[in-house]
Amino acid sequence: MAITDLTKNQASRVEEEEEEEELLSLECRELLVSLPKERGWRTQYLYQFQGFWCQAKEIQSILSFQKHFKAKDTDVVLATIPKSGTTWLKALAFAVLNRKCYPPFDHDKNHPLLHSNSHDLVPFFEYRLYSDNKIPNLSDFHDPRLFATHIPFSSLPESIKISKCRIVYICRSPLDTFVSSWHFINKVKPESQAQLSLEEA
Repeated sequence: MAITDLTKNQASRVEEEEEEEELLSLECRELLVSLPKERGWRTQYLYQFQGFWCQAKEIQSILSFQKHFKAKDTDVVLATIPKSGTTWLKALAFAVLNRKCYPPFDHDKNHPLLHSNSHDLVPFFEYRLYSDNKIPNLSDFHDPRLFATHIPFSSLPESIKISKCRIVYICRSPLDTFVSSWHFINKVKPESQAQLSLEEA
């Protein structure tokens, strides 16, 4: 019985991913066919794109981001590897850049960090702003604009590379990052799916 349930869940997951891939642009779907792929942790496949491994929907977001984002010299981009301290860095950077609006010793109960997750206050390019084929209107963002990404430098848009915007990079021991990612993936997996062993990861 458990094997049948596991097989049904795997089939359901494959169907969901196929539906997600149908939502990708033709350009992205054609690109995926040409990319090396491996079995993924969270999705059926990871694709090697511009020198790093990512999911199909991330590739779609990155393509849109590369085409449409126009950096300003005053922008601040937080670049991190997943599970390396991203949430902490976002909160710290938000507090520093907004200290005039929200002084640290004002004891104001309306500070955004007291009521909002730092991921909502400092959006990811690839997971929020440019996800699902969106092209965001960034004119509402006040200078200095604060963004985050897990995209490597080589895949950032040229406008970021040639501007004077600040890129703040945080790194962590690769082994620590890997183990944290492994624990995180196993924690968010549905109970119906088998836990990923360290060897598989």
